[in-house]
Formats: sequence, structure tokens, C-alpha cells
Amino acid sequence: MTEVFGIDVSHYQGKIDWAKVRESGVKFAILKCMYEAQSHRIDEQFEANYAGCKQNGIAVGVYIFIGSQSINDPDADALALLGHLKGRHLDYGIWLDYESDALRATGGTNIHWMTEIYVSYFKAAGYYVGIYCNQDWYKNVISARTRLCYDFWIARYPKNDQGKYNKLSLLRPSGARVSAWQYSSKGKVPGINTNVDLDVDYDGVLKLIADTPYHRTYEEIAKEVLEGKWGTKNTIPSRKTLLKRAGYDYKKVQDIVNEMLKA
Repeated sequence: MTEVFGIDVSHYQGKIDWAKVRESGVKFAILKCMYEAQSHRIDEQFEANYAGCKQNGIAVGVYIFIGSQSINDPDADALALLGHLKGRHLDYGIWLDYESDALRATGGTNIHWMTEIYVSYFKAAGYYVGIYCNQDWYKNVISARTRLCYDFWIARYPKNDQGKYNKLSLLRPSGARVSAWQYSSKGKVPGINTNVDLDVDYDGVLKLIADTPYHRTYEEIAKEVLEGKWGTKNTIPSRKTLLKRAGYDYKKVQDIVNEMLKA
């Protein structure tokens, strides 16, 4: 499939003219949704960036930085992100941003364990999950097991980074599940007044969109509850726990279930 090009942005890029970004040929954007676990507050530009992408047909993903506070409570970190997303569809999924020195110090085995925690929440909520890191992390920190289980988006730039893409560059990352390359941090894109990270998806964004599940409605979840797909109060984890992990309000689901039983 043809390679497609994208960007990743946060409040640092300020107000973006997404119509101009689309006209420049950008097909996808990975957005910062919230600040690190120290505060979990929403990124100031996330709502405008999400709306701008959707209005202009640009596929959307988000990234979550896994830092020192994330290590202490990854469950709260994951739930905070789901709280900001509010069930919104992400064409390009959620990417775990691994570049913290504190996280690196915990070692590859612990990083895999933390990855599994985040993935359990995000996949239950219907989101594709991948890992973002640089080449050094990919080769020297990430465990072989993790490299086999997840798709990777690798950052690697030339020393004289000028925002240019070279498909034949020796810096181009490769690996069994390396699916995207952040090839510059000094890109220039119409509609954005600052430098911006530039990315290329090797397989084509359409493949990922097709593989990404959608976030189901409460009515659909209630039907699945009646079909026994979400366990019971006595299963481990319980139905309530599973629904919470997936970002659903348990009481709201149960109220719809009760209405369906009356019908």
C-alpha cells in the first residue's frame, strides 16, 4: 500500500488552520490529548485540533506520554485519557509515548507489564494501541516480547534535520512491526506557524483505519450485556470493572439493560 504522510501536534503548535494542513497533503495527525500524569489536564488545543481534523477529513490518533508519575499509577493514567476522549472515534488509535528516563530505568520487563495495563484499558474501549519511541529505545530498552506484540512508530532524525523525507535514507527504521517513522522534528507545514514533527506511515493510513474498532454505543453495550459478553458481578474481573476499564458508565449501561428487559 502507498505510504502516507502525517504530523503530530500539541498546544506548542498553537492554533492550526487544518484546511491548509489538509491541502498540503497531510493524511493523518497524532494529537496530544492531555498533559502527563502529574496533572492529567487536557491539552489546551486538543478540542480544536480534534474538531479541525474531523472537519477536514484528516485521520486522528492521540499519544499519551508515559512518565515518572505514570509508573506509580498507570491505571489512573489510562482512565484519565479515556475520560478526556469521552468515547470519541480515533481513526489512528492511541500511541504510548516511551521516552522518559524514569520509565527507561525500570527496565524492559516492567515496561512490557505497564504496556499490558494500558492496552487492557484502551483495547477494551475499542481503540487500536501502538508504541512510539526512538531508535535507541526500540533496540536497547524495549523487550523482544514487546516488539513482537505491538506496532511501533519510531523517531529518528538526521543530524542536519531540515524536514526533508528520503525514502532511501539509511536512517529509515525497520523491523517486523515498525509501521511508521517520525523522520523530522523541524517540518514546515502550511497552516502551522511553528516547526512540527513529520511522520510517514509505511503501510498506508487506510489499512489502520480499517483495522481500528469503533467505540460502541451504550445501547450496543447493553445488548452485549444481555448476551453475556461482559460477564457478571461475580466474574473476575467483574462486569462493573470491565465496563469501567472500557470507559463506560456502569449505571447508565445497567439502566438501559433494565429498560430492555421491560420491553
